[in-house]
Amino acid sequence: MKTLHLTGLIVLASAVAYGQPTNGAQYWSAGVPDCSKLNQTAVAIKNPNHVTIGYSCYVTGTFVWLAAGAGWTSKIRVGGPSSGAVGVDFSFYDNSGNPQTLDFTGSVDDSSNDVNFALFDNQPSEIELLGVGSDGPSYPNLATGTVYGTFYCPDQDTCLNLQPQLIYSALPSIPWSLSVPITWDSAVSNTWSAVGIDNGGSKIVSFVVYNEDTIAHAFTIYVYDRDGFLFSTGHTPVLLPLGDQLEGGTYADLLKNVVSLPSGPFKVIFDGGTAQVLSAVSVLQFDGPSGTSLQVAYDTSPTALASATAKKARLRQIRVASKSQSVFKSIRK
Repeated sequence: MKTLHLTGLIVLASAVAYGQPTNGAQYWSAGVPDCSKLNQTAVAIKNPNHVTIGYSCYVTGTFVWLAAGAGWTSKIRVGGPSSGAVGVDFSFYDNSGNPQTLDFTGSVDDSSNDVNFALFDNQPSEIELLGVGSDGPSYPNLATGTVYGTFYCPDQDTCLNLQPQLIYSALPSIPWSLSVPITWDSAVSNTWSAVGIDNGGSKIVSFVVYNEDTIAHAFTIYVYDRDGFLFSTGHTPVLLPLGDQLEGGTYADLLKNVVSLPSGPFKVIFDGGTAQVLSAVSVLQFDGPSGTSLQVAYDTSPTALASATAKKARLRQIRVASKSQSVFKSIRK
């Protein structure tokens, strides 16, 4: 199934991406840039008349969690590096991987399941997600899901300097805001781990698992106590695989609702099993009124051979050239 799916995507990759007119932020090069550091080739950028005006390197990745509505907002920030302009495309999906229309404001005001724009070098941007478009203007219902980002650059180093960030919060009712780092498509893994403390009261750990593979899968969760002994195991529900939209299923919960937890610090592992199903993971630690994103790391599957290493792949980067882009307008007024 994987082979057939990837073969189809490679065939689609013969298409091109569309960019903005040359009077805006020019996130392409006149010639074909070297994109070898990104392990991919440049894509053609065409104007509305379908005339090639240049070529861009690109990087892609996922914010595994968004929260908007019911008092929550999510803000996505990214800036153009000093080395050059960038074209930015954010797509919004629900927990099942379906396109999700959201109202948003900030650098761009609109209601859509996608927003794209171009940034000049050193130009910052912020997109604030308010909630499901049909819920406005009060947005009583909570929308959750993922954000998929595609970033076009005139050269590979500009792409490598990008570091977008998503911050979600329910201020002022909840006195903290949390940052969700982007998981680049070049850095997904089949096994992740983190260290936390959860006493069931003042200290709580929550998590998000996002299926980055073409296989539907229930991810196994292993918890190890302070002595390094296996304390408990649990499973997420079966998460949908990457579908036609190339967006998988997402699951979030309090860790204590899925596995038993020991006292003191513990290590938790999220594992794709013997099939090495790829995922992206976020883990959050709450201590009383404060919250923070925990560091997650590549790890080795407890079910794998001792010599096995975390598998990384680029299953979705080739989707970029297969998706026709609308004209990217500069947000500079």
